[in-house]
Amino acid sequence: MRIECESCGKTLDLPDNRLPSGKKVSFPCPGCKSKITIDLRVKTAPEPEPAREPAAPSAGKVVITPIAEKSSGELEGTDLRRKILGSIKDLPPMPKVIYKAREVMGNPMSGFKEIAEVIETDQAIAAKVLQVANSAYYGLSGMVSSIHQATVVLGHKTLEQLITMVSATSLLGSRLKGYRMGAGKLWQHSLAVALCSRLIAKDRAPAMENDAFSVGLIHDAGKLALDRYILERSEQVEKELNAGASFLEVEKKVLGFDHTELALDLCTKWNLPENHASAMRYHHEPSASDGNQLAYIVHTANHIAQQCDISKTMDAALYTLDPQALDFLALDETDLANYQQATTEAVSQITQNLM
Repeated sequence: MRIECESCGKTLDLPDNRLPSGKKVSFPCPGCKSKITIDLRVKTAPEPEPAREPAAPSAGKVVITPIAEKSSGELEGTDLRRKILGSIKDLPPMPKVIYKAREVMGNPMSGFKEIAEVIETDQAIAAKVLQVANSAYYGLSGMVSSIHQATVVLGHKTLEQLITMVSATSLLGSRLKGYRMGAGKLWQHSLAVALCSRLIAKDRAPAMENDAFSVGLIHDAGKLALDRYILERSEQVEKELNAGASFLEVEKKVLGFDHTELALDLCTKWNLPENHASAMRYHHEPSASDGNQLAYIVHTANHIAQQCDISKTMDAALYTLDPQALDFLALDETDLANYQQATTEAVSQITQNLM
């Protein structure tokens, strides 16, 4: 028997041998969940009725008209955030060798040979590790000829940072049309923030050095998820930018939230450390982070990176340093100048080999 749902028009083919003859049955439509009733009792066929216009809904009868789903260009605020989170199922793709290498390095029983063997299973990763290991930044130009030698010379901590850096090149190296960032621009800025964060942490919170580098590298990852939605609203974005708004302010105005808020959602979804999530959420406003030292470090590094010609973004001049940052980290203007010079040199030395 073939029947059609009166509410949504979905056609159903029901096997006759499974229908209870002589009974009246009801079940929900698999399409719209409205009630479908089939009367299988024997009846005398009624006289055909003359064609007539559909009757208007009677008083007290509720007529539900389906609402068309909004496109992503029409959504904003909580609805848009929910849509984005639902579309991102897992962490950004990263070569399996990176996870395996970190696992091996995290085992105190593992030696340099085991780590080298893991990295060498991916020729592309291995080649980039050797390129960066031989960069002027590490002071080993032309001296490292094998992965095993690189692991011995660099050590576990530096090697972990290096492979994290290498693995992020493809993820952060794409062009972001919505944010007006050319290919490699986000990567250069993120690398600058990561390197500067590590420098600050090394001086002010040595135990946080690796965390500072990792968070600095992905602090703007929320932009990767938002770029297409910013691009869909290019006319609104252009209007706000022309009025002098920063991209952070533009995100708030055209989407209802910014990339730091989305980053917090993603960190929570992926069960990343709370300290990292808070630092990413408040890297533009660390004074709201309830004293999160990592947030202050990444914020200050982000400010310094914006001053570096090699990695500044188009709206760099619109971002200022949180008034509490220097006191919180016990830094002064001379420290900022020194970090800026060191960061500029480091990015230049590394990108010559990596990009």
